[in-house]
Amino acid sequence: MAVVIDEIHDEENPQEGGEGLSDMLEDARGLPMPKSANPMIPSGRAPLDAELLHTTTTAYELEEKGLSMSGEDFEVKSPVGQVLLRISGGNRLPLGGMPVWDKLTISTASGGVVAILDREMVAMTPTYDVMRPDGSKFGRISKAMFGLTETFEFYLEGDGGGPILKAEGSFSERSFEFKSRDGSTVATVGRGYYQTDNENRYHVVVGAQVDATLVVAMAFAIDEVHDEENAAEQPEGEGGGWPFR
Repeated sequence: MAVVIDEIHDEENPQEGGEGLSDMLEDARGLPMPKSANPMIPSGRAPLDAELLHTTTTAYELEEKGLSMSGEDFEVKSPVGQVLLRISGGNRLPLGGMPVWDKLTISTASGGVVAILDREMVAMTPTYDVMRPDGSKFGRISKAMFGLTETFEFYLEGDGGGPILKAEGSFSERSFEFKSRDGSTVATVGRGYYQTDNENRYHVVVGAQVDATLVVAMAFAIDEVHDEENAAEQPEGEGGGWPFR
């Protein structure tokens, strides 16, 4: 399974084409409009990609890529089809009796690396270290061990105040919210209207002052973890299915 991020759209610029935010939110099954983050996320340091940190709410469309050589390739495109980012899978390693991706590389259209998601092979719960291109650690994405609902968290390296982002909701329905430390919804992911066997779309709406690349990185990690868990639960010989389970 692979997913493509196919569209980014600012409602204040409808001339660029694509769906407006209200339509995308309706497709995303009534998810709330994200709020602007205050302070910005991340705060006190450079974002993963300053080009995808906006002063207005923006929306992205995640679309499954029908053909992928590695099985874990993604693209981020503008409304007019301009590729902004590419995400490619790393090596397949056995973990818990099944193969998982150990790394995902996020790069610009020209090939410059923006970030690397490095899977921790020894961890209590699924965990990805988020690394900058120079090898320094930006933070980590982890599935929470305890909680009333399933939760994924992002911890900023060197920040002892707890996770700066939490993803909560119905992952089986591909509908969840990203919340800041104060509990405000600052980004959402929901299933889009158009679906086929080879191309499945999901809408990501990101509030102002939030690093969209970080939200995207978390969405990819969540997608991979749920693919692994669902594959492990399927009877032998069965496969396929949807992302964001």
